[in-house]
Amino acid sequence: MRERGKIWPIICVVAVALLVLVLPLVIRHRQTNGRMATVDAEVSIGDASSDPISNHDPPTYRWPDSEVPRTAERLRDVTAVAISASTYVVEGAMLGRTPHDAGEIVAGIAKRQLIPLEWLTTQSGVLQTTHGTLHLRYSPNDLRVEVVSAPSDRSDGPAMLIRIPDNENTTVGSRYFESMQLDGITYPVPFAPIPEIIRAGWRERAFTQFQCANPKPNS
Repeated sequence: MRERGKIWPIICVVAVALLVLVLPLVIRHRQTNGRMATVDAEVSIGDASSDPISNHDPPTYRWPDSEVPRTAERLRDVTAVAISASTYVVEGAMLGRTPHDAGEIVAGIAKRQLIPLEWLTTQSGVLQTTHGTLHLRYSPNDLRVEVVSAPSDRSDGPAMLIRIPDNENTTVGSRYFESMQLDGITYPVPFAPIPEIIRAGWRERAFTQFQCANPKPNS
């Protein structure tokens, strides 16, 4: 039974990795091969050879630097850290080198270049990204990891939480949790039961293609 229990974290990691890392590649491929139809307001009358529409590529839309793309970026960051950390923990356990704490996990995934070195801080298990702070939580007894993304500012979107493996998730696909408030956020204690997370002002969200897409701010 113990061996069977150790398999579930691996299955969960692979499933989330496929959803979050492979799906964006498919989306970008489709976007590259099929641009959204656009309307050019410029009209010319006369020689067709001087038609300005045929002399330039159709404009493409770029996301403004706002809450939406910042939230999407933070979701990718927190998911990548959760997957990298969980994979590192499971691999270490299988090799008889179970990590002792969150700081050891962060050092390990940084050494493998799975996260940017500029994210590292002097606080154990804490990473600083462009638009938020990532807090890695670790339970060595059952090899669970939990990553909380705290926004730097309200314009960076809500707080987010991802847990791997998500043993209480029996009804939906891969999910994460986000705070329903941008100010006065109450952060749940590490590995709190789901009802407690909900009572703290958080809600369950399923991963979607839109959230995994890669919007780019205006240059």
